[in-house]
Amino acid sequence: MISRILNRDALLTVYDRLTGLIDKLPGGLQKPILRELGPIRDVFLDQRAPRIMLVGSAGQSALEVLTMLGASQLQTGGSDNGWRLYKHGDRAAIEILDAREDVPAAHGPTGISRQEPDLVVFMDNGRMADETRNEAMGRAALSEAPLIGLAAEGVSAFRLQAWLGNDPRLGKRVQRVLALQDAATVEIICATLPLAAQLEFARLTNARQAQAQIARSLLKSFSAVCGVIAVQPIPLADMPILTTLQTLMVGLIIRTTGRPFSVRLVVEFIGALGFNIGLGLALREGARAMARVVPIWGNAVSGFVAGAGTYAIGRAAIAYFIEDTPIQETRRIFRSLLPRFGKPSRKPPALPLD
Repeated sequence: MISRILNRDALLTVYDRLTGLIDKLPGGLQKPILRELGPIRDVFLDQRAPRIMLVGSAGQSALEVLTMLGASQLQTGGSDNGWRLYKHGDRAAIEILDAREDVPAAHGPTGISRQEPDLVVFMDNGRMADETRNEAMGRAALSEAPLIGLAAEGVSAFRLQAWLGNDPRLGKRVQRVLALQDAATVEIICATLPLAAQLEFARLTNARQAQAQIARSLLKSFSAVCGVIAVQPIPLADMPILTTLQTLMVGLIIRTTGRPFSVRLVVEFIGALGFNIGLGLALREGARAMARVVPIWGNAVSGFVAGAGTYAIGRAAIAYFIEDTPIQETRRIFRSLLPRFGKPSRKPPALPLD
């Protein structure tokens, strides 16, 4: 069910098949499951290049600014009404509208007439005259997008915050004012972007914390969905859906990093953790058998086990693929989170690194 190459078309196919399976569940469970799948669709299926408008100080080219934010090996595309595309192969892309002080004033309105930016970034190198700064603020006011200020080294972020915040055209739109060299700048910019644009930005700039944040939201949704599905009272009937969801979850976490994805990599990773379908069945059906001892709990215990097991797999995947945690430590994290209804029957295999 999971395509060998997890591109957008394959993701859409998997998502459609998954919703088709969910349609077969009782009506009362369909809505909460589909609600949890919403963020997955927003981030991965509606994924697109972020659109950022630069205003304020010149000095570095747009390509150099992106490099300072962590992007590398970018290819520069052509200009379309002022918007220029920068790509890192098939990994990610970003569109930049450069409307800073050294660009003709008509550049901004022309670009905005084509499409609105997701974010306006006001850059201050400390060398702008008051008149030039006011003109830059006027260019920033052409868009209604959220605004972030970036202060170069030696420039007071507090002072830039006052300039931007006191401008009646911009004050309500100012989200943060940050130092360009601050390690958290990339993560904050990413979080300010729309969900559909966050993944490309996080991959382009190799922002590990932003990638981990996206993966954690993914993990929350998948764990909740698996827990809801597992509440079903029909033994074994939900296992194909749970297995598909857990495999897809790991694949999407890998995709968050921009690494090539394959089914084999996911299977090898889950196997290296010591988790397999047999163990999943033992956990799920063992939990249901225990639930019969205390009937008031019904199948809630089984739902908890499925949700917790899914969380354990996903948290381990984040540790290994995003946080670069060694596989031995990753396995320890997984085991510490796994419900104690069973244990692997043999020593997990080593995880190939290719």
